[in-house]
Amino acid sequence: MRGIRMASGLGRSGAIAVVVAAAVALTSSWSAQASSRHSSATQSATATAPAKKDLKSLTWSIFPYPPSSLDPVKYDDYPEDIIIPNMCESLARQEPGMKTVPNLAQSWTQPNPLTLVLKIRQGVHFWDGTTMTAADVVYSLKRNLQTSAQPAYGPFFSDLRSITATGRYGVTIKFKTPNVTFMPEMATLAGAVVEPAYAQKQGSKFGTPAGGVMCTGPYELKSWNGTSSLVMTANPKYWDKALAPKIKTFTFQWPTDPGQIANGFSTGALDGGFFLNAADLPPLRNSSAGKLYVGPATQSMEVMALIDVGTKGAIANPLVRRALYMSINRQGLIQAAEQGAGAPGYADAAPGYFSYAQSAYQNAYNALAKAGSNAAAAKKLVKQAGAVAKQPIVLAIPGSNQEVTDVGQIVQQSAARVGLNVKLNVVPADQYGAVFGDPKARAGDSLIFTINYDQDPDPLAVYNDIALPTGISNLSGYHNTRVISLLNQANGATDLAKRAQLVIQAQKLIMQDMPWIPLDFRPNTTFVRNGVCGVPLDFSSMSSLWAASVGGC
Repeated sequence: MRGIRMASGLGRSGAIAVVVAAAVALTSSWSAQASSRHSSATQSATATAPAKKDLKSLTWSIFPYPPSSLDPVKYDDYPEDIIIPNMCESLARQEPGMKTVPNLAQSWTQPNPLTLVLKIRQGVHFWDGTTMTAADVVYSLKRNLQTSAQPAYGPFFSDLRSITATGRYGVTIKFKTPNVTFMPEMATLAGAVVEPAYAQKQGSKFGTPAGGVMCTGPYELKSWNGTSSLVMTANPKYWDKALAPKIKTFTFQWPTDPGQIANGFSTGALDGGFFLNAADLPPLRNSSAGKLYVGPATQSMEVMALIDVGTKGAIANPLVRRALYMSINRQGLIQAAEQGAGAPGYADAAPGYFSYAQSAYQNAYNALAKAGSNAAAAKKLVKQAGAVAKQPIVLAIPGSNQEVTDVGQIVQQSAARVGLNVKLNVVPADQYGAVFGDPKARAGDSLIFTINYDQDPDPLAVYNDIALPTGISNLSGYHNTRVISLLNQANGATDLAKRAQLVIQAQKLIMQDMPWIPLDFRPNTTFVRNGVCGVPLDFSSMSSLWAASVGGC
């Protein structure tokens, strides 16, 4: 599970009663109108035209909250994944089109499903001039196993038997069970490399504004006050000359006031930004300052969902969870709360993950979608569940977020129409992150709202997170022995067609048990100022050295 798009102070006109009515009483004509209205903004390109010129500086907008830390292993949310990879690069990286390619690991082989052998790139230096070797890689990877480092990626390493340096530029990783999905995850911050001596010297200050970081990436940390901005400067000695930065100074800001982001684009105070809030889309669609890009559903790698965290009461009954899933008119929700930017979500793995066996995954998804929104069938499931279905279902949502509030109230009233009792627990935005990591913080909650992503373009990665006992997103202790068996087999399947069939079988069972209730798939949204090129438009911005590709047109 990778964070949530939490935005403070989102504002939209119109009473919630109108919002809910639109979601419940959607007419079929709106869908066609929406497709026409958004056709000019929707695009399938994975990047803008390549950059050709150097620029002195750029200012980029990220989420309305700063990174919690620059230590690659500690946190896994949008600000961290957008910013840190440009400084602390990983063993692999992703290019537009979600292609995993070598990076600090020059190459790798998997002689058997239990062994992964990495050839570490020579000639790479940390910003202070120290040469990077296999020992630095081993140190960095092992930090994901140290509880004192508070690692966010620990579950990815739970299956490891050993990580050892084999010579100055070789690393061998041994697994307890077959694992062919580890390397794509090394394009995330789980595979980031830091300088051991610097990290050890800084101790608990490492990754903080006071301690900073020491890495090998194309940008170096210049300043970070922890509150309003972070500044990177180009690394003149970066090893990959093809990615020599074209921007001398790159500044990140995280505006919090309603309308500040769209206004910043219009006035030129901001040069671009990813993952825009729904409230920012309307004023940007016809902006003369730049261009708004809205990606198609086929590129989507985000799912808005409700995570089951309750172990008793109504939500513990799978019939109730399925009834809630079927009660929601997703097209109406997208229209009412998402400014029409989205696609109905009837599974936990969005189409952007279908990087292989696409027709098989799409056919399986289509079958799930046919049995999706159906209020009449939902009422029958509520009746079948019996008296337990009358018990309250507490849905936790972040406060100060009108967009999410609208979604919560749509879910609440949709549930009421089929006989379910959903109550909203509005958690202060600055405390909401704790509900994912601390069971005490979500005590009393039945469901928690999330916008989730995985950076590995494989549905298997999503369901490993959700349904394996060690899954990073398995917050309720979900345990289905048949699902576990299918996923474990898939994790050792080198034949992609076989892997897809195993994952599809697991997906079908997971969607019956419903540990997660998907709502919609979020499109990639990006705004780029006129004169700026080389910007990724798909999800590769979350695990790539994207800033090094940006420059003037």
